[in-house]
Amino acid sequence: MFSALYLALLLVLAALMARGVAFEFKGKSEDPRWRRAWMWCMTIGSLLIPLLIGVGLGDLLVGLPINSSHEFTGNFFDLLTPYGLWSGLTLLSLCLFHGATFLKMRTTDQVRERARALAGPLGWVASALVVGFVIWTLTVVGNTDVPGPVQVLAVIAVIFAARLASTDSDGWAFTASAVAIAATVGSIFIELYPNVMISSTNAAYNLTVNNAASGHYALTVMTIVTVILFPIVLIYQGWSFYVFRARVKAPPSQPDPPPPTAVPAAPRA
Repeated sequence: MFSALYLALLLVLAALMARGVAFEFKGKSEDPRWRRAWMWCMTIGSLLIPLLIGVGLGDLLVGLPINSSHEFTGNFFDLLTPYGLWSGLTLLSLCLFHGATFLKMRTTDQVRERARALAGPLGWVASALVVGFVIWTLTVVGNTDVPGPVQVLAVIAVIFAARLASTDSDGWAFTASAVAIAATVGSIFIELYPNVMISSTNAAYNLTVNNAASGHYALTVMTIVTVILFPIVLIYQGWSFYVFRARVKAPPSQPDPPPPTAVPAAPRA
């Protein structure tokens, strides 16, 4: 099904590994070059993940060259569709903005002020990209000129979050940016349904929820596993957020040493 996106998914996997390894290895040495190299691995990996996922999601809707056997017939550069790239940039900007609101909510002092300074511009950039994404999505779909409720929610949420980014309403800004991400990604799947991947070769070759679904037994097993494990994951994540609910505070700076006192000169005989 996703043969068209194998290379993109491999790059996402490599970015995830580079990011995870960087957290562990960055502190293994005090060498500035060592730390700088792993910092770049962490940064590039973190940027590539939402960018590539956004490009892949956009490609699902705009369409890729797929034949009657549901196999990808293009090359890597066929994945770099203009709409897919815009979707990737939109998701990347939303994730950067969401991260800035999270830092602002969870930190204090200088780190919080730096996050606040970044959150404002990132919020308005994300707002512009989301508006452009909604307009372009309506053009790609082509069956309506009126945005759907979820698309309207995405625009309202990201603008609301951008307005709150420069205030002390940290929790509301974080929540609104999360809603904006969910609504933006969700709008793609809503517009796709009942398709799961569009064929730019012939509409008859589209992958739908019926011809791309797994067998009855596999769906039954996955449903049972999901029903059992999904609540456990939610409980674990909720407990983790509860335990680490306090803001992260920077260590206190060392006070300046007191000036040396003058030693009185010895009296002359």
